[in-house]
Amino acid sequence: MKTALLITPKSQIVPAMENVDYIGVDAGALLIEEAGYPCLLAIGDFDSMDADALQALKERMEVIQHPVKKNETDSELAIRLCKERGYTSIILWGGLSNRLDHTLLNIQLLKHNPDLVVLQDEKQKVSILQKGEHILKNAYRHISFFPLEESILTLEGLLYPLDHRLIEVSDLYLTSNSFVEKEAHVLVEKGSLLCVESNYQ
Repeated sequence: MKTALLITPKSQIVPAMENVDYIGVDAGALLIEEAGYPCLLAIGDFDSMDADALQALKERMEVIQHPVKKNETDSELAIRLCKERGYTSIILWGGLSNRLDHTLLNIQLLKHNPDLVVLQDEKQKVSILQKGEHILKNAYRHISFFPLEESILTLEGLLYPLDHRLIEVSDLYLTSNSFVEKEAHVLVEKGSLLCVESNYQ
């Protein structure tokens, strides 16, 4: 598995991860360097950096610069590049920011790339569970599921289990579940769901 760890400028920390390529989304490249990790490349419009800082960055790594006026966000461009370069797993770190519009857009990117992209930061993780069996580690205080289409769901190892339950898109009762075992076993027999794991209170 070839994994890209995309660090956005909104990241509060840069995590230590093994077997990943650190890639800076715009000024996220500076955060990677400040944390002492090797930055493979940077991509974005770099509208938050002055010309001297950008030139210095280009001297240290590969920089792919796009126009400020464009149809895509920097995160979207970064994910597209990673797909083109053959990455089989992409972690978009810091994509769950206080900019609600950016957060919603990143969730849309996740929905367009369900087998490839995960949104994550130091306190939460958002992924899409498609048809099949999934094992989720007990690493978060809360776990919620949001059906993206009519689904059939079984949950084991959680406080509120389900057994082959038909879930409609309008169902809202799958929020604020929690682990009671070291692992949760999730079976999606039909459909797909947005899975949100959180360590917020």
